[in-house]
Amino acid sequence: MRNQFVKALVATSLTVTLAACGGGGGSSGGSAGSATSTLSFPFKSAFVTSTAAGFTKSGTVSGSCSGTVNLTMAPASTSATFEGTAGLSAAVTITGTYTNCTPASFAVSATNYYDTNYIPLGNSGGQYAVYTTAITIPTSLKVGDTGIIGTENLYTSNTKLTLAGRNDLSYVVEADTASTAIVNLIINTYNPGGSLTQTEQNRYRIGATGPWVLVSIDYQSGTTAHHEVWTMN
Repeated sequence: MRNQFVKALVATSLTVTLAACGGGGGSSGGSAGSATSTLSFPFKSAFVTSTAAGFTKSGTVSGSCSGTVNLTMAPASTSATFEGTAGLSAAVTITGTYTNCTPASFAVSATNYYDTNYIPLGNSGGQYAVYTTAITIPTSLKVGDTGIIGTENLYTSNTKLTLAGRNDLSYVVEADTASTAIVNLIINTYNPGGSLTQTEQNRYRIGATGPWVLVSIDYQSGTTAHHEVWTMN
């Protein structure tokens, strides 16, 4: 279960790119629903800024396992070509320790790939992930907005001979305060047979002028088999 979870994190290039990960007991990560903003929030520019600059985040783990986690994404500044498209790449590293789960620690790495406008193309790491079509990143969002970002095919290697499944990415914009909102990026992962194997919710607090800050990752395997939340500092 631990290996499956960690591979899921590095298999979704958009998720790891956006700003980091961590959870909040399954809550929205907002400030107790203090207000519902009517503002527009710069989703795409916040994403691009975060991707270009990179980030480092640490946090605590709760749920089925307890412990600590660290996530680092380097700035997307290295020239690279992915699936025939020239662009940029960024290295991602995730490490963690657990007080009540086996193994007691983990460390994984991946590389995210983007075109020259910082739009994700896919990644390599635990699996080889490729977006089936160009993804959609809205320019701006408001509380209550929902939408589809795209689908990412997962392969066992860059030969793409064996399909390991797919990620369907969508978003919901949740209430937070009068001047901020929570962008909840949802990743549903399916096996090659089309059965849902895990759901991951990545929440980011965003202001009307940007940038955004990762609040949490809420991870559930299957329906009830494993539930874990990373709350970021």
